[in-house]
Amino acid sequence: MRDAGRVLAILVAAVVIIFGWKYYQDNYQAETAYAVVPNEVPAKKQATDDSGKKISGVHAYDYKFEFVLKNGEKRTLDYELTGEKVKPFTPNAVVKAEISKKTGNKGT
Repeated sequence: MRDAGRVLAILVAAVVIIFGWKYYQDNYQAETAYAVVPNEVPAKKQATDDSGKKISGVHAYDYKFEFVLKNGEKRTLDYELTGEKVKPFTPNAVVKAEISKKTGNKGT
């Protein structure tokens, strides 16, 4: 019975490691990607915090980018450009970002 417990513990540990690695890859392992800024500038809006409360003096623009990776794979990600004196991206400009499968990590 002791051996069955050890085998079960090893299997549980292996599953945790596999799912943890997949989560890391999907959320944090970044790849360089490029996107073209949409031609239409989104509406400027009042920025809000995570609870939905308006942030005084801070505005935002919501973008949806279709990024292309070096291997040709495409990923669509939402991005909120936020700041006190925020200006929209230049339409049709090319932006470069480090993105994971689910999020943008950093960009220029």
